[in-house]
Amino acid sequence: MRRTLALALIAVATSLAVSCDSQPATPPPPAGQSARIVTLMPSGTEVVAALGAAGMLVGVDDYSVFPPEVKRLPKVGSFTGPNLESIVALHPTLVIVDDIHRDAEKALHGAGIATVQCAFHALGDVEAALHTVGATLQRSSQADAVIAEIHAAIANATAHRPAHHPKVLAIIDRETGGLGGMVAAGPGSWVDELLAVVGGDNALATSGVRYPKISIEEVLAAKPDVILDLSYAGSGPNAAAAWHDVAVPAVSAGHVVMLSEPYLMAPSPRIAPALAALAKAIQTAP
Repeated sequence: MRRTLALALIAVATSLAVSCDSQPATPPPPAGQSARIVTLMPSGTEVVAALGAAGMLVGVDDYSVFPPEVKRLPKVGSFTGPNLESIVALHPTLVIVDDIHRDAEKALHGAGIATVQCAFHALGDVEAALHTVGATLQRSSQADAVIAEIHAAIANATAHRPAHHPKVLAIIDRETGGLGGMVAAGPGSWVDELLAVVGGDNALATSGVRYPKISIEEVLAAKPDVILDLSYAGSGPNAAAAWHDVAVPAVSAGHVVMLSEPYLMAPSPRIAPALAALAKAIQTAP
């Protein structure tokens, strides 16, 4: 499932919208009345939870796993294929959608269901989503508090950046047991932005693509000081063995790091632990 989500995120990365747009097909719940919320992506689920409104969730997409209690909720389809019948059957008063869900959003409006559309690509999108969803749920004060915590985490990470910025290659996807089919985090991606905060220089900064497909020859040419393997293949036993014969500084120095935390795969309000994980991963680099 984690690899499927990674591929879905890569597939929609060409969308450049950075916004959150409330589209109420019906009036929002009046003050004091609990909403019934369905989310169609993990980032939206995490935003609702960060606002202290996880109890309002009545359904989530197949990939949402945080907070843990959402695993017990009805599933309404994949990130790229939401099941409209399942959504409508839950009688939601609000559905949080991504910018790739325009057709689904139109159908939901036809069914009289209000939506909030949020694009989730980068750091700024998380803050925008917290503002907009917070206002929709009448939880703007909670949104402000979470955003303040995010700003503090970024300031703290920035203040502790190493004097030397290692060149970092972050792999988002690859084949199991080998290095074929590699997809990396390019400029403007979620991981790229987080690396910049903690003091890592993206080895593919000149790529021009958010999630470039790369070959082993391009890895050799990049000469990374650190390799972060965030792929599904990187979470299995002996996953690091695939890198053993790659002649780059990261491998010779033992700076190939396997990371599997979901908040590194997609934008999340859990920015503090994401920054901490990346800072730890690059701190031993030369």
